[in-house]
Amino acid sequence: MTLPPFALARYGVWVALAVSALSVWLGIRAGVSFDYAVLRAVFFFLIVTVMAFGAEAVLLTSPPARRPPVAVPPPAEESAESAE
Repeated sequence: MTLPPFALARYGVWVALAVSALSVWLGIRAGVSFDYAVLRAVFFFLIVTVMAFGAEAVLLTSPPARRPPVAVPPPAEESAESAE
């Protein structure tokens, strides 16, 4: 499976933003003060973003998978009969 460069980090930031917005919304609905809800959302955003960029760094710095060598058949030698 191949991913374009920084795809994981890009989608990770979007997921982090969605989780943060959901955290603020759920916090306010539960009766938490707005500043505490935003602080918690920023914490979740940072954690998820760091995990996304860390995973991206691991994928970009890992060596590519080796493909098995392709066996090339030896060239067919002409027989003495075909040369005459």
